[in-house]
Amino acid sequence: MFRFQNILFVVLLPLLLSRVGAATAQEHSDTQQRFSTGGHEGNEGYKAERGDLCLMWYNVENLFHPSDDSLAGDDEFTPAGVRGWSYRRYNQKLTSLARVIVAAGRWQPPGVVGLCEVEGPQVLEDLVSHSILAPYHYSYIHRDGPDHRGMDVACLFRPERLTPLSWEFFSPAEREGMDQTREMLHLRGLWGRKDTLDLIFVHFISRYRGAGVTATYRREQAKKLSFLIDSLGNRSPTSLVVVGGDFNDSRDAWSLEPLSNLASSASLASLPSEEFPSYKYRGVWSSIDFFLVSGAVFPYKIRGTVFNNPRLLMPDLSYGGEKPKRTYVGYSYAGGYSDHLPVLLDISRSPFY
Repeated sequence: MFRFQNILFVVLLPLLLSRVGAATAQEHSDTQQRFSTGGHEGNEGYKAERGDLCLMWYNVENLFHPSDDSLAGDDEFTPAGVRGWSYRRYNQKLTSLARVIVAAGRWQPPGVVGLCEVEGPQVLEDLVSHSILAPYHYSYIHRDGPDHRGMDVACLFRPERLTPLSWEFFSPAEREGMDQTREMLHLRGLWGRKDTLDLIFVHFISRYRGAGVTATYRREQAKKLSFLIDSLGNRSPTSLVVVGGDFNDSRDAWSLEPLSNLASSASLASLPSEEFPSYKYRGVWSSIDFFLVSGAVFPYKIRGTVFNNPRLLMPDLSYGGEKPKRTYVGYSYAGGYSDHLPVLLDISRSPFY
């Protein structure tokens, strides 16, 4: 009987694998059809060919696992919570995010994807093992941080695109009242012809208590980030330093002045331009998700853009035009992707270096 079961398993395994492969191929085909319309007219960055290394930053809006844990902050994102966050809705969100990641890279998904509003390692494991992303063998870096809602900064990476050398997490700032917010993630890796890249991902404090009240906290975070950028530049002058994040403020805001001051002395560039906003609040689009590039930029061609594919947008019935198609509008389930649009950075090595 034991041998018979083994033989039966061997006979059925090819059939099962073929069905799994067919399902995966169908999901990729569905993804291509969903996003085949491309970006908005005028977004030349999206139309351009991808670089040698594509980076992505994405605020994925409350990526919580439906199971309840010890954190009070996740209670509303459970089946019994006020949002009715079910496993079906959770799996649909994973599928949507996987499709966005593949489509944003124009069917060659980004080498590194920085994420925020991620609950923990379980959601990252579920995301990278999703049938749409599994063929690209993403690994992830995460640490449970001190955020009072349990939302962290994390990143996915494809080992064949970027080889991690080290990574570390930094507290947001040494200031009273900032001990329960997101940490900064620093990843140092090799890519291409052994080019060194220092990546930092951040999610600055939001305006939930008002823009003026929280601006001081964001300024403290900007000071610490400036110090970290300077330190990396001094330690390795030949390395490229890239920061990706949701800064929760415009680039010319008082809270981000420490970064502007750094830009005047360290040739810090901000990409993409503010012509391509990523977030809409009360009818106003803003560019609060972006990349900062510093260090040894001369050997590279670097382009930034917002992935504003029409599939990620919905009509804005209150203020007119369109807005990001988010998962929830208030407490009403909308079944979308996120309240932010993804931001992309393409890095190509100059043939002259």
